[in-house]
Amino acid sequence: MAPLKYFLVMNPTARSGGAYKQCRRIISEMKLRKVDFDYQMTSRKDEAVDISRQAGERDYDVVVAVGGDGTICEVITGLRQNSPAASRTLGVLHVGTSPDFNRYCHIPVRLDEALEALLAGRTRSVDVGKVSFRDLAGDERVFYFGSSVNVGLGPHIAGKANSRYRKYLGDFLGTLVSSLTAVWNFQGVDLKVKIDGEKTDFTSLINLTVGKDPYLASGMRVFSDVLPDDGKLFLFSLRKGSLFSLLANVPKLYVGDFMEYKHAGMRYGRKVEVCSEREDVFIEFDGDMRGKLPATIEVLPKSLEVIVS
Repeated sequence: MAPLKYFLVMNPTARSGGAYKQCRRIISEMKLRKVDFDYQMTSRKDEAVDISRQAGERDYDVVVAVGGDGTICEVITGLRQNSPAASRTLGVLHVGTSPDFNRYCHIPVRLDEALEALLAGRTRSVDVGKVSFRDLAGDERVFYFGSSVNVGLGPHIAGKANSRYRKYLGDFLGTLVSSLTAVWNFQGVDLKVKIDGEKTDFTSLINLTVGKDPYLASGMRVFSDVLPDDGKLFLFSLRKGSLFSLLANVPKLYVGDFMEYKHAGMRYGRKVEVCSEREDVFIEFDGDMRGKLPATIEVLPKSLEVIVS
């Protein structure tokens, strides 16, 4: 087999700017190994979408996301915007904070192991999520994601964690503190939801997660009957109970048995439509707060080739 040609979409601001040195190291390693590659570093939000779309239309075999889950999401979005004949093979070199996508798809996180897997070129077809929503300016947008979409508390946690807590406290502690402070002030929302056309109402909801990846953030996870390539989404709902009861059950999010909490629920579907009578209900996906409801979330089965270990 002929050597693969790679294009690296690099986010040097990942991990609060700590990814820059890792990006330079990756470039040096690729040159040392005499790999056929090009790269471009991003300088603004969503630039990775444009870069990866353009790279996918050229003669590269693999487009590589070098960053965190947000960068991976943008690169997937750019690849999905290509023509059907364009490259849709994704590689990942994780230099961000919480490697949720890597854990779920069995992609190494350690840089030396990740490089070996990337250059070996073994692929797997995985599902991709598609989310249609309104951005903060009110314009309709479409993104594609690899992990999950959160409605309710999730965007507030992401906003706090990304703005200051992770920078000073690290990934695990920063996300935990962000979660606790967000829960303290959150009042809950009522959502109208359609799951594969079937209407259901969620009242006094703290958060609704719709996704593929059971790793929610920074080690938090819920067990679900969803696989990377089974064409299903899970819906993890968390209703409002007493603050004391919720805080007492937070440790279960780190051992995967949070479903024992009486206010938690799990359902499954392929297309989920979410709306609210309120105009200030925001959505977050793959680590970044992006916009607000209404939103439509659906799964695209086995629509992306990903390099795995």
